[in-house]
Amino acid sequence: MKRRLVSLIVLIAAFIGLTLTACDKPNIEDSTTEDTQIVETSTELNSEATEPEIEPEQILRVNWGSDPPDLDPQTTTDQLSMWILNAVMEGLVRLNPDGTIGIGLAERYTISDDNLTYTFYLRDAFWSDGTQITSHDFRNAWIRAINPATKSNYAYQFFYIEGAREFNHEEENDISTIGIRSLDDKTLEVTLNNPTPYFLSLTSFVTYMPAQKQAVDFYDQEYGESTDKMVFSGPYIIEEWIRNEKLVLKKNEMYHDADSVRLDNIYGYMIKENDTILRMYENNELDFINLPTEFISKYLYSNEFKSLSEATTWYLMFNCENKYFSNYKMRLAFALATDAEAYVNVIAQNSGTVAEGLTPPSMTGKGHSFAVDRYSVLPGYDPDKALILFDEALEEVGATREEFKNDVTILSEKGDTWNRRAQFLQSQWKENLGIELFIEQLTFSERLNRYDTKSYEIAYAGWGGDYNDPLTFMDMLVTDGGHNYTHWSNKEYDEFILKAVNSAGYERIDALTVAEAIIAQEIPVYPIYHPNKNLVIKPYVRSLAIFPIGSDYDFKWTYIDK
Repeated sequence: MKRRLVSLIVLIAAFIGLTLTACDKPNIEDSTTEDTQIVETSTELNSEATEPEIEPEQILRVNWGSDPPDLDPQTTTDQLSMWILNAVMEGLVRLNPDGTIGIGLAERYTISDDNLTYTFYLRDAFWSDGTQITSHDFRNAWIRAINPATKSNYAYQFFYIEGAREFNHEEENDISTIGIRSLDDKTLEVTLNNPTPYFLSLTSFVTYMPAQKQAVDFYDQEYGESTDKMVFSGPYIIEEWIRNEKLVLKKNEMYHDADSVRLDNIYGYMIKENDTILRMYENNELDFINLPTEFISKYLYSNEFKSLSEATTWYLMFNCENKYFSNYKMRLAFALATDAEAYVNVIAQNSGTVAEGLTPPSMTGKGHSFAVDRYSVLPGYDPDKALILFDEALEEVGATREEFKNDVTILSEKGDTWNRRAQFLQSQWKENLGIELFIEQLTFSERLNRYDTKSYEIAYAGWGGDYNDPLTFMDMLVTDGGHNYTHWSNKEYDEFILKAVNSAGYERIDALTVAEAIIAQEIPVYPIYHPNKNLVIKPYVRSLAIFPIGSDYDFKWTYIDK
C-alpha cells in the first residue's frame, strides 16, 4: 500500500483547539436544523509528492516504563494507562493529529440552539469480540463512573452533565435524573447544566470512553486487569501482557477505521534504567524514547531530538492531614527551602520553565495565556526564612528534629530519573533546613496507592492538563476531590471553583485567578516547574501524534518507513 510521506512528528499546537465558543462550533453548519457529519481534518508537515512503499513489517517498539496501574477507562487516573487506553479504546470523537475534533464512534452529532443538549448518532462499529457498540455501552459506562460506589477519581469530569453531581454526591438516587439518555441503540442524548465550550472535546477523554456492559458485569472488579478481561473499541487490542516485562498491542481488525491503521504491532517494554533505555534506542531496539534529561546535551543538535512544550506542572505535594504538614508554617518552610530555578537548571537541564503558579502558561485565560491574568505570587526561594519557619513549626506541632526525621520520608518512585529528583530535594532540605530525610522508593502503582490512602508526608508529583482550561488543574484540589491527594480543604476555594464551573466568559476566569491565589497562599502544593517533553525518535517513524494536553500520544496514524 502506498501512502503520502508525512512528517516525523505532527506537533500539536499548545492551545489544541479546545477553546471553542458557542458561536464557533466546528463541523456544525446549523445545529438547530441539520445533522452534521464529523469531518476528519489533519495537518501534514514536510509532505512530498513521492509516495514511498510502506515497510512490509509494521512494528513500532516503545518503552512503557512500567505496568499500567489501571486499564479500566472509568477508574484509571494515571498517564501511562491513558496512553495505552487511547490506543485500544475510542470515544464519541477522536482528536486529529492537529488537535481538531475528528471522527470517533459517533458518525455525526447535533448541538441544540441553547448549547445544552448534545445528540450523538453512532456509526456501525463493533467491539473486538464482534458485538455491536451501542449507545447503551456509553450510557452505562458514564453512569458507572458517576456512581459513588465506583469511586472513580474522575467522576467530577461528568459534573457538567445535568444531575451528575447530585447523583455522585448521593443527594439523588434516581438514575433517570442524570442527563444521559439512550434514545435507541445508535442515539445518545446528553443534557448539560450550562454551556460548556470544551464538552465535545471532553468526549475524547479516556473516562468518557465506552466499556462493554457484558464484560464489566461479568468481570466486575477484575475488569481491565488482564488481556482476557477486556474488550476493545479502538485502533489496537492488547495481544500480550507479561507483568514487569512487556505489553504488546496488535492492530484491531474490527475497528471501524482499520484502513487508517498502518502498524501491525506495538511492542512495549518496561525499562526503568536510563542507561539501558538509551542503549536500546542507539542499538535500534527502541524506535523512540522520552529522553532522560542527563542525555539532552548529547542529542541537542541531532535531527532526532525533539523538545515540545507540555501543559504539565510538577510540584511538591504535602499531606495536609499529616501531623506535620497540616501546619501552614511547615509547608511554607519546605517551599521556601526549595530552589526551583536550580532544579530547572540542574535536574531538568534547562528544559522547561520555573513555575509561577499551578496552571501552566499554555492554558487559556481572557483571550490570552492564563499567566497574564494571574495576580498571585508564589513564596519563592528564601532559605533563611525557611529555617526560622521550620523551627517555629516544629515547636507548634510539639516535635523535635529527631522525631521529624524519624516520621517523615520523601515519597518517590523507582528509577534513575526519580532518583535524581528525590536526591535534589533531599540535598536542598539538608542544606537549608538541616534535616536529611529518607527517600522511600516505590513502584508507580504503589506510589499512587499511598497518595490515595494518605500514607505519606511529602512527595514530588506532576499533573498534566486533560483539556485546555485552567480548571483542569484547579478542580483537582477541591474538598474530597478524586485527585486531591493533598487532602487539603478550603471552603472559600471550593466556592470559587464552583463559581467557575457555573459561570462563563471573564467571570469564570476571574474566579479561577482568585482560586489560584488561595493555592499560592495556603500551599497544599508548591509548583516547581513546567517541563518540556524531550524525546528522540528514529527518522523512519512517521505520523506519531503528540499532544501537550490529555493523552500524550496517538498511534492510530503512525507507520514505519525505512
